[in-house]
Amino acid sequence: MLGRRVLIILLALILLASSQNFVLASNSGVKDSQYSIPFQGMTMSYYSQTMPILLQETGLSASGWVNLMFHDLTSSSSKLDISVNGNVTENGQQSPANIQTTTVDFPTNQDTILFLRNGGQQSLQIYAGPAGQAFQLIPGSSVNLSGTWTLHDTYNLHTALGSFTAYRYHYSISGGSTTLDFYASYDQVKQILIYGEVYATQNGLSALIEKITLLSTNVQFTTSSTTSSTPGSSSPNCVIATAAYGSALAPPVQFLREFRDQKVEKTYVGSQFMLAFNAWYYSWAPSIAKLESTNSGLRAFVRTLIAPLIGTLFVSQILFTLIAPINSEIAILVAGITASALVGLMYLTPILFLPALKLMRKRTLTKKTMAILGLIGVVFTLVGTITHGTFGPVQILTALVVVETILIVPVTVVCQLTHRILGWKN
Repeated sequence: MLGRRVLIILLALILLASSQNFVLASNSGVKDSQYSIPFQGMTMSYYSQTMPILLQETGLSASGWVNLMFHDLTSSSSKLDISVNGNVTENGQQSPANIQTTTVDFPTNQDTILFLRNGGQQSLQIYAGPAGQAFQLIPGSSVNLSGTWTLHDTYNLHTALGSFTAYRYHYSISGGSTTLDFYASYDQVKQILIYGEVYATQNGLSALIEKITLLSTNVQFTTSSTTSSTPGSSSPNCVIATAAYGSALAPPVQFLREFRDQKVEKTYVGSQFMLAFNAWYYSWAPSIAKLESTNSGLRAFVRTLIAPLIGTLFVSQILFTLIAPINSEIAILVAGITASALVGLMYLTPILFLPALKLMRKRTLTKKTMAILGLIGVVFTLVGTITHGTFGPVQILTALVVVETILIVPVTVVCQLTHRILGWKN
């Protein structure tokens, strides 16, 4: 009963707080007008790498840097210096793939694979040109990427350079039984290429075969186009899930991202909770993701571990969709409590059951004891969360409701189960 009263009080406080007119501070930023893209002397360094599955299936792999610099700009064109430094493996033989400096003419007055002029439109005629071919380091795999690209979605992209709100465009090429799907992600403000992926589909099976990431540039991003990559930055990628599935485009990762961005973040209560959650989560999640990147066994384990979480959020999304037409704030509360309860049941109940049964047999464990233990866990969790930033009352309360629910529900269930097993009366 103690835990239930605490939860009811917290819910009432959150509903009261969310009904007030809060003024939210934001870093709107002013768009940098000192230069356009590209500008004289603009440099970009991309790292391109193929995935292990490509080596496994074809005997080919490649990785390396593609370095670009624009100079001698006019209103319609630029000289573009391209240098490539990498390695190619073909049938077990590794050889360098180096182009020290090649200068080509590149248009500056149209949408290109490196930068856009009209990002956000449903379709764009994109020119790929020599630099686009330079990205394809695998022998014999250069393709013409100039053509009509379609807007796949907009999303929040987290990279070593920061967190970006990005346009992601898609282009597809089919030949024989194989289809290649190219995805290019552009920062919405500067509209330069930040990240790209290539998928190959054959006989109905699709796999990520290549990534390219912008890792160094002298472009100065504004606060409206990117935020700090430190913990707590707004709506970064689901880094652990992305690393586990190998791509931000994997269906489970897209589901997690879309549920967060399109449901949770669209409500006041949900967005306040995410501020507190991100500060805690991104203080340790990138380290786990880094370990995943070099350990296939860990990736498989994490995929298994988060499968129940994805299931709980799927149920929560259904509840949110049903209740949102009535009141979106209540809908996100119901969805959040449901998800928290299910997470607690699936992850904590198996851990708590056997210890609780042993303590119950000795009659040293009571409901009150379990409630006290739950509250102690809440205190430690809140201390851990608050130490990662300065939060307002709604952020603290939403985090507290989630933690309380995760702890109280499995504790209550374990108590009831052990009572029945031991034949105790309530």
